[in-house]
Amino acid sequence: MKSLLILDMSFTLNMFKERQLEQALESRKLDGYFNHVISVHPLAGLFEVDDDSYGKPEIIKLDDSHMFVEGKIKVNRFLRLLPPVNLFFAQIRLVKLLIKMCKDVNVDVIRIGDPYYLGLMGWFLSYVLNVPLAIRVCFNYDEVYRTTGKAVFPRLIGFRFIEKLIEKFVFPRCDLVAGANQNNLDYAISNGADPSKGVVFRYGNLIYPLHFSEPDARGGYQHLFSELGINGNCLATVSRLEEVKQSEQNILVVKKLIDEGHDINFVFIGDGSMKSKLQNMAEEIGIKDRIYFAGNRTQEWIAQILPGMRLVLSPHMGRGLTEACLAGVPIVAYDYDWQGEIIHSGKTGELVPDGDWTEMALRAAELLNNPEKACQLGNNARSLALKMMSPEKLKSFEISSYDSLLNK
Repeated sequence: MKSLLILDMSFTLNMFKERQLEQALESRKLDGYFNHVISVHPLAGLFEVDDDSYGKPEIIKLDDSHMFVEGKIKVNRFLRLLPPVNLFFAQIRLVKLLIKMCKDVNVDVIRIGDPYYLGLMGWFLSYVLNVPLAIRVCFNYDEVYRTTGKAVFPRLIGFRFIEKLIEKFVFPRCDLVAGANQNNLDYAISNGADPSKGVVFRYGNLIYPLHFSEPDARGGYQHLFSELGINGNCLATVSRLEEVKQSEQNILVVKKLIDEGHDINFVFIGDGSMKSKLQNMAEEIGIKDRIYFAGNRTQEWIAQILPGMRLVLSPHMGRGLTEACLAGVPIVAYDYDWQGEIIHSGKTGELVPDGDWTEMALRAAELLNNPEKACQLGNNARSLALKMMSPEKLKSFEISSYDSLLNK
């Protein structure tokens, strides 16, 4: 009978539901290994309308073994002119609630989703409750900084040098350090994590089940192309439209391919702050009518449309790269973050130097001109993804890792 507290700011509960990501929530229980899970988004109030961002943290019962807690960013309206003070007291209220909830279920492990704000909160709770602290590292934040030149949390923390100090404090105090891939684990170790406590928890058991089914058995994609107004060959990427994802590189590649005579369209699957910039960029270089913005979509929609793509371009994709591989679609990717762990040039796709969009365009053109080779690379990528991301194997490994942690 084990209990887990997870601090994670990837999605609010509404976001999980809208995007059909409930599997990621369900996987936290590891098929009953943890008989009680408390999932927490400390700053969910950032995504609420102003009237809902005040007051006590909201507790939502997902089922008898899983609670979802969403923290507010304002404790009351009287402090509305002092946002930092309002946030501070709202988060103090949240921490007090979490301590009580953890004691009520005798929580065994606290797991955090980043080494910064969540890292400090998780360390404090771990210290007060005297339970081990685990972290799942899903980004190489040093590479993120090299790409954007900005702090990971510019509004919350402000400066990268402060974030680096927090990393050096939090990582050595983690009792289990789980990288979402080897690259992310290496980043944690290089910033103070104990190598003997490092493991890799890949994305497989977080993936929506339909992605593992045969691409031809997913319900087809032509009706989705028609819905978007797309006719003919199409390329795509699956990622947030943010600077860190290098989204503009896709448009440069597509422009070059079109100039070379390829009759193609391109669809961005995902949304973000760069959408308007990308739309303007496409219009300025004369390919506005070839670029489509699908926005955030359900996992079922993504799983159905991906097999219809001639190519996927991946300047920087996370879980979406796994989904593209499982769709058996050929991929051209930058050698960035973890992408080289699954994309092997000439075997499971084409890997090019990070930021070299002209080389990405060249490799993409080669695959467009050689559909047989492209098909073989796509099939190989699916085979590797099925092996690397097997939910059952990954679940067993996670359980054994937690057993080792709790038995110490």
